[in-house]
Amino acid sequence: MRKSLTRTLWGVVAAAAVLLALAGPANAAAAHPRVHTTLSIVASRNVIKAGQRDMISGRLAAGRYGLAHKFVYLDRWFGHWVPVRVGLTGPHGGISFVVWPHVTARYMLVYRGNQNFAPTHSGVVTVRVVH
Repeated sequence: MRKSLTRTLWGVVAAAAVLLALAGPANAAAAHPRVHTTLSIVASRNVIKAGQRDMISGRLAAGRYGLAHKFVYLDRWFGHWVPVRVGLTGPHGGISFVVWPHVTARYMLVYRGNQNFAPTHSGVVTVRVVH
């Protein structure tokens, strides 16, 4: 009798372990989708002379609302996109970078996202340098 009770008990324990393993942790929260974001970009001047500066600006937003205090990267094309600067968005999601390209350059703004907001990147602007 003792042997059959032990086997039954082990069967119940094994079944419970399988159910717990399949169910996962009890406190696992459902994953929430991240909020869609957009990132605009504009160059203050499209053509500059060598040695002059230009300003690349944009706005990070989720819907109609600007996202404040988020890291945005300024990437430049060198055969592939390379982050050259990083900045923090302002209170309404605005960001600006001053650049001094010596030759014609292409730029893009990138937001890498976080737990709540999805990553995004802007279009590309070209700053043409004339000599």
